[in-house]
Amino acid sequence: MPRTAAPPSSSQRPRIGRRDVWAALGYAALVLLLASSGLTNNGMLYQLISWPPAVSIAVLLVASLGTVFRRRAPVVTLLVTGTLSLAELLLGGQIAAYILLVDAFFVPVLHGSRRLARATTAVAVSLTVLALVLTATLTASPENVMLVLMVASLVLAVPLMWGWEVRHHRDARRTAETLAAAEHELASARSARAVEQERRRIAHDLHDVIAGHLSAVTLHTGLAASLEEQEARDRSLSTARESARAALRDLQSMIGVLSTEDGGQLPVATLDWDSLTQRLRGRDPGARVEVAEAATDPAQVEPSTQAALLRIASEAVTNAVRHGAAPISLVVEVTEGEVSLVLENRRAEADRPGTGLGRGAIEHGAQAVGGQAGSGAIDADRWRVRARLPARPLSPTTSQEAHA
Repeated sequence: MPRTAAPPSSSQRPRIGRRDVWAALGYAALVLLLASSGLTNNGMLYQLISWPPAVSIAVLLVASLGTVFRRRAPVVTLLVTGTLSLAELLLGGQIAAYILLVDAFFVPVLHGSRRLARATTAVAVSLTVLALVLTATLTASPENVMLVLMVASLVLAVPLMWGWEVRHHRDARRTAETLAAAEHELASARSARAVEQERRRIAHDLHDVIAGHLSAVTLHTGLAASLEEQEARDRSLSTARESARAALRDLQSMIGVLSTEDGGQLPVATLDWDSLTQRLRGRDPGARVEVAEAATDPAQVEPSTQAALLRIASEAVTNAVRHGAAPISLVVEVTEGEVSLVLENRRAEADRPGTGLGRGAIEHGAQAVGGQAGSGAIDADRWRVRARLPARPLSPTTSQEAHA
């Protein structure tokens, strides 16, 4: 349920300001000006009872002072100004009473709480009905009834409708300002989230694309240092040099994407099944690599799934080269509506603990197309990476719901 704003406490209510004082003084001056001009009218009960002009002026001056509470305490203006002005309409004849009565009913609707505004409206309707009934009963004159109806419309209905209209516009403006502020905060949160997601994506891309090449450089340079045969040493150094060049190309491609304003451009990475096979066989010359031809056929496996599969395979190969040892096997198969990847390797004796970023990248890459992936130890000596992806990936919304 939406929360309704609590009525302001006494400490939250606006103080009596300079505008309120000037308004009260203006009404008092208007009372004196109209009284001195001689513009008067008979009170509605003048045939029964009336009071002298001096009393009328005193009553209206007190009613004018009641308007000083128009924003601080609108109920005071309603009770003091409204009651005294109504009394003057009945027993006196000063024209200023009509003006003060209009303000007495306008102020509570505009500045008061919603409960006070409704109560003021109910009082005005009740007074109008009562005046019509009394006029019809006491005078039995249609002319008098029409006169009372016209006066009630001008003095009571107009300020009420005016006050409610201004109040609705003010509340609508405040609501719009609140919604605009909430939308601004939401946009800031979305922007921060987008930046965080982009930062994570860049981190995963750097790890997927660059780390494999650098791992191969480290492996082959270390291997070359331990080889005695010149030909074997040269071959390892040549492989390390090619991996370093590939890493440099990929890094330049990614830097080019990050520095351009074309948001739709994608980095051109040196990532394919042949390069992954070379990485594995650099670590294990007898590595078993079986990649089904259907895995590269867009008619059977959509390109988005192929790209996700390559990224998963790249991360798995990088981990196997860095932390694993022979024998290593990589098998990619395509069945009806699904493509699977399984990479197994033996753990190296001096295996160093990883950061965990690679395992997270594997799971994230599979979930992005509606698949599942995981990695873990088979036993004390073996490690396995397994991924299952739909050949036709789910929509992003369905994928998110499936993994919520």
